[in-house]
Amino acid sequence: MLLAFARALGQLLDGRILALIGGCVLLSLATFVGAWFAMHWVLSTLLAGWETTGTIVDWLGGLATIVAAWFLFPLVTSAFVGLFLESAARAVEARHYPGLGPAPGLPLLTGIGASVRFLAVVLGANALLLVLAVFFPIAYPVAYLLVNGFLVGREYFELVALRRLRPDAVRALRLEHQGEVIAAGVVFAIAFAVPFLNLVMPIVATATMVHLFETWRRPRGDQAVGG
Repeated sequence: MLLAFARALGQLLDGRILALIGGCVLLSLATFVGAWFAMHWVLSTLLAGWETTGTIVDWLGGLATIVAAWFLFPLVTSAFVGLFLESAARAVEARHYPGLGPAPGLPLLTGIGASVRFLAVVLGANALLLVLAVFFPIAYPVAYLLVNGFLVGREYFELVALRRLRPDAVRALRLEHQGEVIAAGVVFAIAFAVPFLNLVMPIVATATMVHLFETWRRPRGDQAVGG
């Protein structure tokens, strides 16, 4: 997995990837701003009756908004991975797997449906995690990484794999490598929290999953071309 991640990072200066990074950064920033305003509205509504605390509530609300938006926006950004996944995957395949034929690709409606489902699930799961944070704050960081690692890892793997395999084959391959998919998702979730790196993580996560997918579905010894 670490080799796949390193290869993905090593291709960030590829011209085709750089073009995608520009769009990804803009989307990430727009998502963060949107998440910030959404969280600010939610917290302002919840704290509307606490006028007696005045400035303290405003300060705490602002801090909570920033923290919540920071953790939420990469997950929401991942819901839009379908916008650039095909282009990113093709760039990785062209450099590392030139012998592959063209992928049938992910049907538009399938990609949109998967993104909508992922967004709904991730928002619901993180809403429940916020409840856990209130009552068991010590357990929250571990739960956050495991839950979102599972969700993000599964999302990226399935979208990449569905470009070349039938849904039943994708599910079988994912279950065969379930632990590795979750581990990759946890790495992604951690990287999403790193400033600046998180802006390009949707591209890096896509590229990483292309490498993992090709490794898992190929016979032993049939490795990537290039480095």
